[in-house]
Amino acid sequence: MKRIAIVIGHNSKAQGAIRVLDGRTEFDWNGELAELIQAHDPDSIRVFRRERGGGYSAEIDRVYAQVDAWGADVSIELHFNGSVNPKANGGETLSSGSKGSLALAKEVRERVSKALGNADRGVKTLGRKDRGGRSLWQGKAPAILTEPYFGSNAAECLTAQMNMDELAEAYYRGAYAFLSPVPA
Repeated sequence: MKRIAIVIGHNSKAQGAIRVLDGRTEFDWNGELAELIQAHDPDSIRVFRRERGGGYSAEIDRVYAQVDAWGADVSIELHFNGSVNPKANGGETLSSGSKGSLALAKEVRERVSKALGNADRGVKTLGRKDRGGRSLWQGKAPAILTEPYFGSNAAECLTAQMNMDELAEAYYRGAYAFLSPVPA
């Protein structure tokens, strides 16, 4: 059985960006999304939440130690973007640049882009010390960090809300395609 870890970005105190449409935070909205992803295969998908305490690095180290202890084959950390520009749009997927992380990012990015139909900002590689990079490098399994839309863009918030089930399926199908590639 292949194991997919879903890590909810941020924590209960520092909840991340806020959706202009409804005031929901990354932590809250992605908690609901994580449950929808897990529903596709509850035996193979586990949701992990960062526990507050010790600062950002300690929280990341702790949650990815839990992901490793569970034996995850891949991890997907859920976020959404924010900007001072309410017209900023599109989605991107962040990768460590390792072969596995890049392949996982490509599979997920392609499906998420189709599910939301917004601008595809592509796959971007982060170093260990780049903002968000620690999440991509801390665990043993190939990891990605996703930013599927801008919470500061009301139209993108609405699209993401209306297509939340499709977005959850896109994450699941992308991870599954990476874990079970069709032989060439």
